[in-house]
Amino acid sequence: MMKKPFKKKQGKDGESRLLPRISLAIFDRPRTAAIIWLCITVFGIFSYTTFLKREGFPSINIPYSIMSGTYFVGDPKAVDKDIAKPISDIVVKDSRVKSVGSTAQGSFYTVSIQYKEGVDANKAGKDLEKKVKEAHVLPKQATLKAETPKMGFTERGDDFVVSVYAKEKGASVKDLTAEAEKVAAYIKQQNLSEVKNVSVVDPFVTGTDPSTGASVTNQTSFDRLGLRHDDKTMFHDSVVVGITQKSGSDVIELDEKIQKAVEDYNKQNANGTSTAMLSASYAHDIKDQIGELQKSLLEGLLAILIIGSIVIAIRASLITVLAMITVLATTLGVLFLFGYSLNTITLFALILCLGLIVDDTIIMVEALDAERRKRKSARETVNVATRKVSRAMVAATLTAALSFAPLLFVSGILGSFIRAIPATVITSLLVSLVVALIFIPFFARYILLRPKQMGNEHDEIAAGVEAKIAQFIGKPMLWARNSKKKLFGVGIVAMVIGFTFIGAGGYLFQKVTFNIFPPSKDSNGLMVTMNFAPGTDIKAAEKAADKADAIVNETLDANLTQASFFSNANDKTANLSVNLISYDERAVRAPELQEQLQEKFKNFEEATVKVQQIDAGPPPSAFSVHIKSDDRAASEKLAKDIRSFLLNRELTRPSGEKSKITEVTVSDPGTFSRTDGSLYMDVSANFDATDTTTLVTLAKADVEKEFDAKKLATYNLNKDVLVYDFGQEDENQESFAALAMAFPILLLAIYVLLAFQFRSLLQPLLIFMALPFSLFGITLGLYLSDNAFSFFAMLGFFALIGLSIKNTILLTDYANQLRREGMSAIDAAVGALGERFRPLIATSLTAVVSLIPLALSSPFWEGLAIVLIGGLLSSTFLVIVVFPYYYLGAEYLRVHISRKAALLWIGATVLLSVVAVKAGLSGGFIPLIAIIAAVVQSLVAKKHKK
Repeated sequence: MMKKPFKKKQGKDGESRLLPRISLAIFDRPRTAAIIWLCITVFGIFSYTTFLKREGFPSINIPYSIMSGTYFVGDPKAVDKDIAKPISDIVVKDSRVKSVGSTAQGSFYTVSIQYKEGVDANKAGKDLEKKVKEAHVLPKQATLKAETPKMGFTERGDDFVVSVYAKEKGASVKDLTAEAEKVAAYIKQQNLSEVKNVSVVDPFVTGTDPSTGASVTNQTSFDRLGLRHDDKTMFHDSVVVGITQKSGSDVIELDEKIQKAVEDYNKQNANGTSTAMLSASYAHDIKDQIGELQKSLLEGLLAILIIGSIVIAIRASLITVLAMITVLATTLGVLFLFGYSLNTITLFALILCLGLIVDDTIIMVEALDAERRKRKSARETVNVATRKVSRAMVAATLTAALSFAPLLFVSGILGSFIRAIPATVITSLLVSLVVALIFIPFFARYILLRPKQMGNEHDEIAAGVEAKIAQFIGKPMLWARNSKKKLFGVGIVAMVIGFTFIGAGGYLFQKVTFNIFPPSKDSNGLMVTMNFAPGTDIKAAEKAADKADAIVNETLDANLTQASFFSNANDKTANLSVNLISYDERAVRAPELQEQLQEKFKNFEEATVKVQQIDAGPPPSAFSVHIKSDDRAASEKLAKDIRSFLLNRELTRPSGEKSKITEVTVSDPGTFSRTDGSLYMDVSANFDATDTTTLVTLAKADVEKEFDAKKLATYNLNKDVLVYDFGQEDENQESFAALAMAFPILLLAIYVLLAFQFRSLLQPLLIFMALPFSLFGITLGLYLSDNAFSFFAMLGFFALIGLSIKNTILLTDYANQLRREGMSAIDAAVGALGERFRPLIATSLTAVVSLIPLALSSPFWEGLAIVLIGGLLSSTFLVIVVFPYYYLGAEYLRVHISRKAALLWIGATVLLSVVAVKAGLSGGFIPLIAIIAAVVQSLVAKKHKK
């Protein structure tokens, strides 16, 4: 804060700073620049086409281990007492373990171990397996195996699945298993260097019967493969071969090799009773995502050409396109050097980058285009243009990069999963800044700054229209220039307009649903989950599954392409993965097919059936409450009462909308489950809506209110008996909460950066006005498009921080330059609006137009695209229309408030912000609070002075 106005700048107009010097150094050495550009771009292209490995999902450390085995006593209570409890008691004492859960059935058991953050699950699992065996607490007849699960198509995490299926009905599972062993052996013989493991997912388990000492083999799982032939879908008995790939191998190349191996095997065994096919692979999804990236890139570049040609000039647009290709190529090269692969997450990040990297390029190109109209020297044009925009570009780019930094610190599985997103985006933003400052002047030397183009002051039609719009917006300021009352009046009107939009955004925010990972509007897959009744044996489960397959076949008909259990079916549950024809070719959306299937299974007596979409995010978690007690009778009675309380219960959202709990199940009394060594029974519920995050929270509140300590005492149970477990949803909420807590820290970091850049304590808060300005567009877009505020919407908001703040940085920076040249605050605000109107409109419109096809064509990207489009339109409109008046108010405060008063103002801002947050206001209102505090402090100081 300074009490004095800006001093008029001294010295020659051409006096250079560091960044203009760098730009000129490359501009003066075109051959060197050409060689550097060619090397970087070619390396990036080869990285994309050859060097970068294609993967389904990035390799991550899942902090879980599973210990499982057999104990053929036919008594779940004995399995729990002799196996599950002793293992749990040993494991839970290990310092690396966060929690332990176990289930014991008639002859089988499973112990799930979750580790603390940073623990190597694979090593820890082997250590604990050794520790349990060395403790000699298990009966000799029991088996024990520890595995670390990974993401994949089967329960054990295979990256590829080859299904071996019977050509005709009636083939035995043993015969199919033997045939699958031959297929696995044949694939192994190919010595594929990318393959880590090939093995049959054995549907049989062998153990020892303690009562007789004899070896016993039981079938524990089964599989079916549904294939579409001649407009019919046939379900075949099958056994699967699982294949895991080595880390860093290319999924598309390996897919082709496995496909060839399977085809060769089938040719050699054409007369056999079974055949094999590659039924699951991430290669198809990766190809689709690469195609979507290329399509989005082409559409984005076309949007830049069209919008840039209209708003700026055709030659300028060509430079922008060339610069964006350079940025993307360089980013891909950096990803390769840092050891990343081209996978679902990095492709997601690259598509997100398309809307971000356009800013620096357009700002620089527009500045060069504007200056070359006034000058004859190309070198002087580069010098002046770079000096005018470099400070704003650096501030905007670093702000955008900082806005993604919190994602680097998200913990848990989600954090490991998404870490490539901020790494990719931050890299592309920094690269875009370098390309704008170094290579764009070099491109312009041959495209835009040739002698014939220099000093050409003929205004284009678009430039004239833009100038008139800017003049119209600035007229009220010029009209009120010589009257404090008029100036105060137009300022109040501007503030009212701004606050009205912000208030409307806050109101609409209450209407938007909240769901961290909502199902997308459409999908190419469904999951049919069957939970069989207690006491169901494997044969009965197979019959029930066959009946369910027939219902799926009849309901989906031509929309179904393939279906399989991938061996994820047993006497307790069965998960049928259904592939649909692409939503581009389908008349009916996946949610409608989901509803139709769910309705068909409404009276399915053999199992409880739940139909869900298969989406990129984790599947929705059910509401689950554990009753932890050794008193099984009391637990069972309480579980039944909670079930009765929840079934068909209405839940009221904060917006007033209602939803119902549709299905409630109680865990099988014949299964003994433990968590951290304590026995529990489980009550699970599902909802008739998809905003899981909101609904599980509401259901938890209702159960806590109904079953309080007083009521639990009537069951002879204490108040701590109820423990809620929402599975992955718990961790998602923790990660999301961490992001929300990081947001004020992020704002503080950006504030410090901008305070350093602008040498002001007030102007950074003025620049922050772009954030609440975007709120109206975000909430209106999500509300009208029926999208939830989700993790993907949050990513869009982080991207929007940099995009929207860039607009206010541009106006503030140029107005400051004019102030240093001696202009009044009003003339500086009007001048900045006129000078920066074109790049501000060009960058925002280009980003919006490039995102529209993505929002319309891709259900997965819709929510993120809507946040960016709505937020940009809202923020850009308000920045153009009312922000100049906010700048005038800030200038008045800057001139009339001393440093001491400024410190008091900061204290008042912090205090009011804390009070506002406690009252439930959003962090986006902090800039408004700061300005209100400044006004109040100024009035108090003025009164005290009198």
